[in-house]
Amino acid sequence: MKAPAILLIALPLLATSAAAQQGNVRATMHNLSVSGTGQIKSSTETEVCKFCHIPHSAIVPQPLWGHALSSVKQYQVPQVRSKGTRILAPQPDGSSRLCLSCHDGTVALADVGRSPRKPSMSGPTHLAPTQQGFIGIDLSGSHPVSIRMPDGSDQQSADDMGLKSLAVVQADRQVRLDESGKIQCTTCHDPHSDQYYQPGRAAHFAVKPSTTEICVTCHEVR
Repeated sequence: MKAPAILLIALPLLATSAAAQQGNVRATMHNLSVSGTGQIKSSTETEVCKFCHIPHSAIVPQPLWGHALSSVKQYQVPQVRSKGTRILAPQPDGSSRLCLSCHDGTVALADVGRSPRKPSMSGPTHLAPTQQGFIGIDLSGSHPVSIRMPDGSDQQSADDMGLKSLAVVQADRQVRLDESGKIQCTTCHDPHSDQYYQPGRAAHFAVKPSTTEICVTCHEVR
């Protein structure tokens, strides 16, 4: 029995998409395999995607997440203003929690999958405060994450930047809220591509060519 035509078309598209993502990651610091060009990489593992993703028995089903999660329960988080009152931002969840599994420095970079056999590393086993990419558990000086983007009616005080309407933000195809409408690390950063990185202009893995362009996607300049 022949497969439906739509399936025959979809399979090559999926394969092409996966290959393209792997190609992008291969050229970035997120390539921790033996082919990585950074200081931190494996001395044995040749698979590029394995450090974050696993096809079976994933720790987080979507997106087939295979890296051990941090056991940190309470991060230091920044304050945010809500309806005229300053409150603490929520604890990281969703994709931000996945990013922190490496970037808070508490979990070994090669702690992947559920198998006791882990890739060997030729460089540091954990991110340390002196290394690029280290965030730690003090997030109080960073943009809040895991916070739901309010609609335009929930404006900040006169001493804060204003917010654009939720509809305007959601219309942007590069700066993406998660499925719950929350701002996450992946709202401003694409872990699979570092095409826009430029010192002083765009951070590593930025989703747009400059930090300013990312900020004004959500914020009104007064």
